[in-house]
Amino acid sequence: MTGRRLAWVRERVPPPVKERLRPWLNRSPSWLQDGLRRLSGSDAAPRRARWGNLRRAAPFDRDWGFSRGTPVDRVYIERFLTAHAGDVRGECLEVLNDAYTRRFGGDRVTRRDVLDLTARNLSATVIADLGEPDSLPPSRYDCVVFTQTLHLIPDMAIALANIWRAVRPGGALLVTVPCIGRHETRWDNEHDRWRLTPSGLGWLTRQLPGAEVEVTAYGNVVSAIAALHGIAAEEVAPAELERVDRDYPVIVAARIVKYGGS
Repeated sequence: MTGRRLAWVRERVPPPVKERLRPWLNRSPSWLQDGLRRLSGSDAAPRRARWGNLRRAAPFDRDWGFSRGTPVDRVYIERFLTAHAGDVRGECLEVLNDAYTRRFGGDRVTRRDVLDLTARNLSATVIADLGEPDSLPPSRYDCVVFTQTLHLIPDMAIALANIWRAVRPGGALLVTVPCIGRHETRWDNEHDRWRLTPSGLGWLTRQLPGAEVEVTAYGNVVSAIAALHGIAAEEVAPAELERVDRDYPVIVAARIVKYGGS
């Protein structure tokens, strides 16, 4: 039906009939919804959601998607590190292992330290609790790769100040945190404490003295749903992963460069 004919019919549909049409909009197939919506004049009415196999209480994979491929959040973390790979140089510190330091720093790295809370991690070269102020040496590192860890620490401000103290002037702190994601409860219910928005991470990091902060958000509603369901990145279209919607970030990242003698 052309727009002119539709307008002619709409003008002649009595208001009571239009009101009766509206309740059908959310209970009809999408092609019929469009026709009913236009006929009734309800152009702003929402389409009916088609859930498909997403209508399930349990996720496809509780392990972030590892069993299916690459977790969505890993794609965004590594995209951030790729963008700032030039900062990974000199003497570096990374939490838990040195995989990202090796991958993104390569020959530019002269020393790779690994930070952990206990010596049970045989890869750890620095044993320290980030929740204890000044537990790291001052001005020790040219770069700290600090991915997916800040949200596990009770006092995030103390942890950031502690790591910031260990960064040399001219060095960089590369931070990533989850914004939308599952709550890890398998090992310790007190372990996974926080989620941070772009404005939250920006506010926290801009409190650091001598810091120049650049905050970046990654993700959108499609990749957020995929991350929550444990759907792997390989199952999502590249264009859907690329899109950034700051209202639905999956990962938030900050590049923090230290200037002066702080």
